[in-house]
Amino acid sequence: MKPSTFERIYPSLGEDYSKPGILLTLRVILSVILLGVSYYSKLSDNIVLAALIAATLISGYDILINAVKDLLRRDFLHENLTVIVAVILSFAIGRYKEGVVALILLQLSYVARNYALFRTRKTICEVIEPDRKMLNGSNSKTDSTSQDTLGSILSIYEGISVPMDCVIIDGFGTADMSFITGNNKKVRLNKGDFLPAGSVCTEGQFKAEVVESRDNALFRKMATILKSGYGEMTQTEKAWTKAASYFVPVALVISIVLMFVLPLAYHLSVTEAIRRVITIIAIASPCGIIISVPLTYFSGIALARRLGILFAHANAVESSTAIKAVVFNKVGTLTERNYLVTDIKTDKMDPATFLKVAAYAAANSQHHLAKSIINAYGENISKELVKDFIEYQDRGVSVSVDGIQILLGTAEFVEANGGTIQNTAFEGTILHMSVNGIYAGRIVLNETIIQDASRAYFNELAEAGADRIAMVSGDRREKDRAVANELGIDEYYAECSIEEKAYHLGEIKGRINSRSTLAFVGDSESNESSEKLFEFSDVGILINGITCHKELPKTDIIVMENGIGPIPSIIGVARKTKRFAVGGMILGYCIKVTIIALAAAGFAPIWFGLLIDFAFSLAVLLNCTRICAKNKSTRVQE
Repeated sequence: MKPSTFERIYPSLGEDYSKPGILLTLRVILSVILLGVSYYSKLSDNIVLAALIAATLISGYDILINAVKDLLRRDFLHENLTVIVAVILSFAIGRYKEGVVALILLQLSYVARNYALFRTRKTICEVIEPDRKMLNGSNSKTDSTSQDTLGSILSIYEGISVPMDCVIIDGFGTADMSFITGNNKKVRLNKGDFLPAGSVCTEGQFKAEVVESRDNALFRKMATILKSGYGEMTQTEKAWTKAASYFVPVALVISIVLMFVLPLAYHLSVTEAIRRVITIIAIASPCGIIISVPLTYFSGIALARRLGILFAHANAVESSTAIKAVVFNKVGTLTERNYLVTDIKTDKMDPATFLKVAAYAAANSQHHLAKSIINAYGENISKELVKDFIEYQDRGVSVSVDGIQILLGTAEFVEANGGTIQNTAFEGTILHMSVNGIYAGRIVLNETIIQDASRAYFNELAEAGADRIAMVSGDRREKDRAVANELGIDEYYAECSIEEKAYHLGEIKGRINSRSTLAFVGDSESNESSEKLFEFSDVGILINGITCHKELPKTDIIVMENGIGPIPSIIGVARKTKRFAVGGMILGYCIKVTIIALAAAGFAPIWFGLLIDFAFSLAVLLNCTRICAKNKSTRVQE
């Protein structure tokens, strides 16, 4: 991975910065004193010259050393080299004081810029990580035996912030997880639910077991992803860095041309011509503007974090600006994975017994239909009775329960293993069951549309820029047609295998503009085969990331809450971020061109040009913080 300009120029950004070092402060003060002596004293010219040379070396010896290093490694973009060249030219034409002032201004600009970078990074990191007081455990009531270690038990009451990642072992109530999910709605929790550090109990009380150390908390895993993602070089930065590489040579060519043209065309002295071009050379470096691009993307990533959205890297932000097509994997994104049991047809046992047997058969399966059956049963299952469990992916399970052989799955699966099924039409998803080789009946489950999905939502998504919406599914065509009609989705593909879904993704991608991108949306409970679909898309968006607390998946974007609602915000944040980055660059170059024009006309001496240039570069850096400024909205539109 190619490092960004930001990392190459400021590799120590992670280090704390509070104020300039004592040595640097003394150097600047001493240089200013020597400069003042040269202005106001009546010493001989030789002594004044010696004082100015001393001021130059004191204030800029490290800049000179770094300029030589930049020259040796052929890095011509940094201010060190261009300002040193300008200072040498100033001394060559006898304008010693301007050369000293230029070095002092450069040192002061570095101090101010480092401080601005530190403050900006601090602001961004405050968004990424919570106040330490929230997580120090001082406001949580724990059992007397608890040491806030793995396996310890915490008693959490209303108004208490959770200090560590926990799983509820007793109690029920609601919690505010907005720090993780970006959504202020209260989450209903019961036994077995995950409770991340940083959550606040808003109602009820829980006993919770600590399942992760402080250093391995979910929010720290999120922060690790975010902090590692800002340094990647985006296409925007690559393009502007390439353009910037021509700026210094062009500025130098302009300077050389002016040194010959001005004396000939306007009858100026060579000394005056050089004085004018010195300012152009001094401000020729675009470094201060270029570093704003990765910092702006970092700020955009931080804003998304506030909304419960994790951009895994800066290029995910870049790709999201061009999203024109969004393909949803139906189950888990548009419809709930927890299906409802709506009917049981059996003539071998009563429906309650049938449901119990089906729940035992599904006890060891992680399939969403199995979980729905277990939830419908609602009682404890003695898993020690379950033996010889075999699961056939997307077809069914074979299991022995207390010595009884049970098959539960699709019609084809049961018939292939000896069952005889009557072809009776039912609305919904049907699982058939046989007991000891005898067909026992069927259980009917129906899916429900998730709360976020609606025609109004897809209109909002289209307004955000995604004007092509599609749905892929492995379910029956009749079911998918009903869901698509209800949501107003015209393009859908049913009864698809993983390979067929991948084919349709490629087909849709081929029908959009080559500069546009396709996003694929799946949920955190997708199996490994479904996760491979993210590889066929330009932008992989995974929702319900909070359920992946043990290990966050490696996708482009993770939406922490369970819902597709934040997807328009993904596009909005990405476009806002790129607009800030590109706008800052364009304005920065306009300022530089203006200074060059003023310098050529004789209205911008070196100190004025440097002062305006450095002030604007600082303004660009500080402007980055505005992106992640506090914003309580759960939507960010372009």
